[in-house]
Formats: sequence, structure tokens, C-alpha cells
Amino acid sequence: MTTDLSAYEASIEIRVDSHYSNHVVSLGTIVELFGMAGTKLAYLLDGDGGFMRAMDKVEFLAPAYEGDYLKVTAKLVSVGRTSRKRQYECWCVARTFGIGTEPSHGEVLETPILIAKAEGVTVTPIEFQRTTPVALRADS
Repeated sequence: MTTDLSAYEASIEIRVDSHYSNHVVSLGTIVELFGMAGTKLAYLLDGDGGFMRAMDKVEFLAPAYEGDYLKVTAKLVSVGRTSRKRQYECWCVARTFGIGTEPSHGEVLETPILIAKAEGVTVTPIEFQRTTPVALRADS
């Protein structure tokens, strides 16, 4: 029996800053945002943040700039006894850098820009799986 995992998606939206002279956001910031969205997803599924085991297929596809508003999603792909496989995406949904002539100028993008994507695996020990649905529990 295949369980529909489409309900297990979490997102965050946040304005990002930069410490680089060219106003580009650190790649580490993007990975940290993947972790934040992933933790929200873990709370939704298990009621526990779990532990990151691996992140792979990380692709940085476009730069994010200081002042960008990024929407980051974590989607559940599969569930094992304690492992949870996820897909992550980071989209720029609004931009201020390079928009207009004044520092207060910005715009919501009609077509969001895919900044980065990745896959990851987390582990939530069975004893920490407080809210895991019965259909997904290892002991069902």
C-alpha cells in the first residue's frame, strides 16, 4: 500500500541579508534555510525535529541577493522506520537589489526564480516519533 505524502510539505518565507561586498547571499544561508523548512516539516510529521543525516544533490542555480524574500519548501518524499527523505527548493519571490533608483524600491516577482534545490535524509528515532501518523509508523 502506498501512502499519499503530498500533505507533508512545509514552507518558510524570509528576507535575507548579505555580508559580501557584491550583495550576494552566502550559500550557507540557503542550506540553513533548507534546515529551517525541514525542521518545520519534521514537527508536522513526527512532533520532533529529528537529526540531519545527509544532504545531497545540492544545486545552486541562481544568486540570491541582500534584501531578497526567499520562499523555501521541504517536501516529504518517503518514510522509513526512522529515516525521512525530503526534497528542498528555494525560490526568490521578491527582490529589492537592483530594482529602481531608491533603497526602498522593490517588487514581488511575477515569476519566482529558483535559487537552489537539494535532497536530504533525516533520522527521527522511534522513541521521538510522538505524532507520526499510524499509517507511517514503523510498528504498524
